[in-house]
Amino acid sequence: MGKQKNYWLLKTEPGEWSWEDQAANGGLSKWDGVKNKQAQKYMKSMCVGDLCLFYHSGTKFRRVVGVVEVVREWYEDGEGGGAVDVKAVGEMSTAVDLAEMKRELKEVDKDFVLFRQPRLLSLSNSSSLRLNLRAFSSSSDYSNQSRGGLPRFFSETLPPSKGGVVRVKGDEYWHMIKVLRLGIDDRVELFNGKGGLVKGRIEKIDRAGLDFEALENPILISPLTTRWHVFAAFSTLKGGRADWLVEKCTELGAASVTPLLTERSQSISENRVERLQRVILAAAKQSQRLHEMILKPPLVVGELLPVVAQSRLSFVAVAEAAPVFSTLSSCTKEPTGIIIVGPEGDFTEKELKSIREAGAIAVGLGPHRLRVETATLAFLSTLMLWKNGDLSRLPWIVEVVAPFSSLENLVESIKSKVRSLKKSKKKPYVKMDKSASVRVEIRSRKAKKLINKTLKTADRPGKTQVIS
Repeated sequence: MGKQKNYWLLKTEPGEWSWEDQAANGGLSKWDGVKNKQAQKYMKSMCVGDLCLFYHSGTKFRRVVGVVEVVREWYEDGEGGGAVDVKAVGEMSTAVDLAEMKRELKEVDKDFVLFRQPRLLSLSNSSSLRLNLRAFSSSSDYSNQSRGGLPRFFSETLPPSKGGVVRVKGDEYWHMIKVLRLGIDDRVELFNGKGGLVKGRIEKIDRAGLDFEALENPILISPLTTRWHVFAAFSTLKGGRADWLVEKCTELGAASVTPLLTERSQSISENRVERLQRVILAAAKQSQRLHEMILKPPLVVGELLPVVAQSRLSFVAVAEAAPVFSTLSSCTKEPTGIIIVGPEGDFTEKELKSIREAGAIAVGLGPHRLRVETATLAFLSTLMLWKNGDLSRLPWIVEVVAPFSSLENLVESIKSKVRSLKKSKKKPYVKMDKSASVRVEIRSRKAKKLINKTLKTADRPGKTQVIS
């Protein structure tokens, strides 16, 4: 019979160490700074695998906000005290305050020590408490659980069916056993980066690796309906910014990332590519993504052009171009799409011209100059939201460029035509500036037709550009 878990309470003021602090960096932390002798005695009794309620104290709302697990027992920290290491198991779907715990646990013990003892303490080994903790948790499988599910690890091979066994070695084995200190019978998940996922347990551990036994049949999850391929010139980024770009593209759901080599971003080292591969795998596990993002070999702009020409949906970030939302409102969603972001200093005029001639649609990301990583993530986030959203209610933007003296009559003509539409809920926004440019935002479908008709029939010697 396995060793029974103990249950503990860890109190902390959110201003000093909050659940958000605990959940960061993989959820691992060193729990130190405890000076009370009785509390230190309890900490010395903690064992690997024990669970702790993470309790916010010292505030108006005193409540349990999560559960952590002991992953390293008491050790001297070299600062005249000691510590234990804990790992975030899961956040409560709803924080549980003291009054609610009293109501839930009164059947276990009317004089439950949690309600009497002011400091860190041992709770109980009772099965009744285990059931109540289960009710508080956001998942029935709260034991050995990371936020949102069981700890997840990568394996190219998955068991074919329930009861099947696969061998796990290398970095994933080290992470399971040496970092998280998982043991036999602990529950984990394996994924293969191709949509496959299976829940199981650690069956056997030795020095070379471990055996994973599937407790369920593997499942296969289909990929996203629109797969966005990112081409970004990030090879010259320094200070971990390239890592951050690739990590966030993985979390947001990009299908692939390709380093783009340009006149202002000409190479990327092999060592950096290997590091980025590790970043992608870590981000996939953290975000619980089942389809691995692919890091493709670098491409020069000339090699990108045929890819753009074959794509039915390609966008390139260009300063001063039409806003991205106004452009998307007239685009048709496709199974795949391309996002292109230039280097620091942007593309050269020749490069940008060739990309646009190949078929990429130029879009703007706002009035400010953005870093490569900022532009890439803003671009990708917008398109991922567009994939599942409805932009039909976004305004059309009509921009008219003409000699200044002829604009006033044109503006008045546009206003009168739009206002004549009784069903138009909002009046147009018309702006005229010294550059002889007029921008009109319309939120009525009928208004769009009248606007176009007005622009065609207006007496003006200038140029008209309609962006819809």
